[in-house]
Amino acid sequence: MKENTRTITDKLLACFSADNLERITIKPLFGGSGVCFDDTMFAWIYADKLYLRGHSEYLTMFSELNMKALAFDTGVIVKLLQYYQVTDRLWQNQQQLKRIIQMVIEYAFKDKQLRQRVKESRIKDLPNMNVSLERALYRAGIVNLDEFKRQGPHRCFLKLKRNNKSVSINVLYTLHCALKGQHVATLSEKQKNQLKKECNELSLLPR
Repeated sequence: MKENTRTITDKLLACFSADNLERITIKPLFGGSGVCFDDTMFAWIYADKLYLRGHSEYLTMFSELNMKALAFDTGVIVKLLQYYQVTDRLWQNQQQLKRIIQMVIEYAFKDKQLRQRVKESRIKDLPNMNVSLERALYRAGIVNLDEFKRQGPHRCFLKLKRNNKSVSINVLYTLHCALKGQHVATLSEKQKNQLKKECNELSLLPR
């Protein structure tokens, strides 16, 4: 780590209490260093300057503080990234900088949690599932995870079967295990037979 970069790092760490220092990690990132708090990146040290992660909720404030976006040279074009430089004036106001860093970390966590919820809401991210099966369900009217749960594996399988007669019975087992959060390989023959029986009984009922 270069001397100037080490100085920036030391100044940044000085903004945290001793109890929180162990929660901070710094790792190489595209010619600079990514700074994380509990594995969530909130800052970027690049070209011996500190940049804080931007968010639509506080970009106006960053602009008023004259914090410029990081201009990252890809070798082909220069891209402005959503990280904003801590100015000399802000470095001199430690209390304000500490409040801003805390705010940036809070929003970084919120965004991470939101991305995780979005990921978990996709059918393809359930055990045993994939994009192809997710698309087949969508064409059958199962457009999201809530609908998948509401319909259950048997009805979903029958809908798929109506759209494509060649759909294997193994898909029923896959759907069942996906909603149970288990791998399909753990399903016993007895359980498979029970699923087939329930599905056959359901298929005989009026739609």
